[in-house]
Amino acid sequence: MQAVVLTTLAVLVVSLAGPSLGRSPPRAGGLSDVKPADPQIRLLVKSVEDEIVTQLPLGYDRETTLTLTPVSYKVQIVAGKNYFVKISTGFGRYIHARIYRDLRGNTSVSDVQLGKSLSDPIRYF
Repeated sequence: MQAVVLTTLAVLVVSLAGPSLGRSPPRAGGLSDVKPADPQIRLLVKSVEDEIVTQLPLGYDRETTLTLTPVSYKVQIVAGKNYFVKISTGFGRYIHARIYRDLRGNTSVSDVQLGKSLSDPIRYF
């Protein structure tokens, strides 16, 4: 009997602590852990590249062709997904872009933050 109780208790503790032992999936409303940019994120940024560039101020080298290279990202699950992406602009500068993809797959740029560095953490904005 005591062994059954101890086994049940151990299973309960592991099941409750399980998500904190490893990388937990993003929960609705919260941001995921930071992940390196993958091919899916590169395609996402490429699909809204013009929209990102138009949100940059004129003094932000908009006159030259910018190379937008995603570095890392976080995801927030909402009615769709918000992608918070750290992007290198190719001039030793970084920006953060919030890209929304609705449940039908339509994407739009919600916001862009300037003046970021490689070491700046990605946070909700």
